[in-house]
Amino acid sequence: MEGSFQVSFYQGKAEVKSAYADLLESLPWDYFVTQTYRHLHRDTISAPARHWEHLQEAGATRAFVAVEPHYLDGLHLHTLARFPGKMAEATLFHRLDLRRTLKDNFGFVTVDRIKSPEQVTNYCSKYVTKGPAAYEFFGNPGGWSHPTDTGEGTAQLPML
Repeated sequence: MEGSFQVSFYQGKAEVKSAYADLLESLPWDYFVTQTYRHLHRDTISAPARHWEHLQEAGATRAFVAVEPHYLDGLHLHTLARFPGKMAEATLFHRLDLRRTLKDNFGFVTVDRIKSPEQVTNYCSKYVTKGPAAYEFFGNPGGWSHPTDTGEGTAQLPML
């Protein structure tokens, strides 16, 4: 009996990546952020939270942050970020201000409006199964519901 539980609960890497890509694509996002730390920093556990603090100060309500070791002994982050209402659409200055804040605090950064949700969510979801990478979800838990959810039950993503 124990084996059958594991077979139905644990999935292969492709299925896990696909489930995360589907979840991330089902939610609206404003920006795709790529960040490379300019200083030596190897703590993949605290890096997403530090990154989220600055996104939150800029008004972000939700983020998916994936971090991987950079080949120059630093960290490289990929982030999907959501802002309330039309905050991100209101002005080009919002994106530039966010870019300046992240650059001043961490190093090289690009902040791009998301044009193809499928491409960026598929790209970010690979960090769920890629080692040695880490990822975190940030924001209000209510903001992570699928837009078509009725509120009944809780969806669970597969585990490796």
